[in-house]
Amino acid sequence: MKQIIDRQTWKRRDNYSFFENFLNPCISVTSEVVCTIARQKAKERGQSFFLYYLYAILKTVNQIDEFRYRIMQDGQIVLYDTVDVLAPICINEDGQFATVRIPWNEDFDTFHDTARQLIKNLAKDGDPYAYTREEKKSEDDRYNVILVSATPDLYFTSMNHTQEFRTGSPYPLLNVGKAVMREGNLVIPIAINVHHGFVDGKHISDFFQKVESFLL
Repeated sequence: MKQIIDRQTWKRRDNYSFFENFLNPCISVTSEVVCTIARQKAKERGQSFFLYYLYAILKTVNQIDEFRYRIMQDGQIVLYDTVDVLAPICINEDGQFATVRIPWNEDFDTFHDTARQLIKNLAKDGDPYAYTREEKKSEDDRYNVILVSATPDLYFTSMNHTQEFRTGSPYPLLNVGKAVMREGNLVIPIAINVHHGFVDGKHISDFFQKVESFLL
């Protein structure tokens, strides 16, 4: 489900109008979140740490409206009630990957088990970008997602993301890096790229605070 935004009465009318014609209207931020407890829980329960933080990120995005605004192909702005997550999954030692769409579910165990099954059933060959190239896919199927990539062997302090259109990416792009020890805590870097007409500094700060709280 989605809401059609009336730009004349929209609370972000002026913010969006300011950035609307920028060559690059997106903002990229990288910061760290503490994940010590989540890593311990995943290990104790025999569950995926990757899916722990993927769930925390998706739960956060589904609680902050500004991360769910999208620009449709006709220029209409919409707000999705909820979004799912696209995740590139490494499928061999050469770094080849396949992309899986994992549906949002408030119940973590259901989310985790569904994701594990989807990942298990990924094809080992084919186009890694097939999901976004599929012509029969509706606009809603294409846009009501976020994309979260993982680089678990690389710690980073900044990152630039690709931009598909002049209006930015069709949805927020995120990358999570290698977990490292910082002042006695395990932390992971998260880089996010979002449309600045939708998302301000407050929303970005709220994002990182919420993700960290969901990893406790």
